[in-house]
Amino acid sequence: SSPLAKIEGGKPYAELRAVRSMIFWQGLDSDKSSSKTASEIAAELLAEEWIKDVRPSTVLHFLFSFAPDLLSSPHHSKRISAQEYVSTLVRYDGSVEDANAWMTIMACCDAYQQRESVEGATTALGSTASGDRRIASVLMVLGSELLRRRR
Repeated sequence: SSPLAKIEGGKPYAELRAVRSMIFWQGLDSDKSSSKTASEIAAELLAEEWIKDVRPSTVLHFLFSFAPDLLSSPHHSKRISAQEYVSTLVRYDGSVEDANAWMTIMACCDAYQQRESVEGATTALGSTASGDRRIASVLMVLGSELLRRRR
């Protein structure tokens, strides 16, 4: 067996290291980040050193971990299991269909914006939603740029 750093010119190893950095990214955690717009957050993400080594679908799905409850995960929106969703993205050769992931994520963000407008109009109770409400907008700004850079 070959070391990960020698397979495909070291791309898998670079991605593994980049995902580690991505997991510890704190762009939404600081007190200063609460005043940032979705475009500013997306620009900061695009400026990260590790972003070039991570597949767009990985970054976009990672951002769902910060999402509010009303923003459905892609597999929930398709009403399939996470395993089935992954099998729709990963080809037999191991490559990932980032464009399919992006289309599903756009549909999730669109549905979220519709739900949020309805809930905002009907709920005056001041309930606190979990997650960052800017994530859908960040995804919309970031997705097309990540796909463009990946080509």
